Amino acid sequence: MIRQTRRQALITGTAVGGAAIALMLSIPAIGFVISPLFQARRNSWVRVTTLDSVPMETPTPFRVSVPIDQGPSTDPVDRIVYVVRRRGGQVYVLSNTCSHMQCNVHWDPKLGASGQFLCPCHGGLYDITGLNVGGPPPSPLPPWRHRISTLPDGSRLLEIENQYGERI
Repeated sequence: MIRQTRRQALITGTAVGGAAIALMLSIPAIGFVISPLFQARRNSWVRVTTLDSVPMETPTPFRVSVPIDQGPSTDPVDRIVYVVRRRGGQVYVLSNTCSHMQCNVHWDPKLGASGQFLCPCHGGLYDITGLNVGGPPPSPLPPWRHRISTLPDGSRLLEIENQYGERI
């Protein structure tokens, strides 16, 4: 049997107590960090417009109430969505949030040869498809995940999901 002095017993007791306190404080922090892995995302589709109402080759802004997909709140948030119809049949659905400092961009038809998206904060420029072409933005405009469905009357409905898609 090993004999401990009073000093050694107090040091050991303090170390065990400190470890217990550290463990109790770290459990909630670890739970907070990994809890999103176990929560289901609330994805939903939101109607934007019919594609026939969007002019060709002109980015058109729409205000859409998008529900938040995470957290306890389910209140929708208003977002500006730019819809671009190209002559080849491609449809781009872009966020109006600059990838540099998250300022709101707008379409300026007077910029460039046929117009560009402009970020007024630091002069960021994007082409009609959302690709960054000038200024400080490090990446393209975030595209919304979207789908197009045909209605019974033959018109095509554009909907977005409440999350961004892959980069352009």
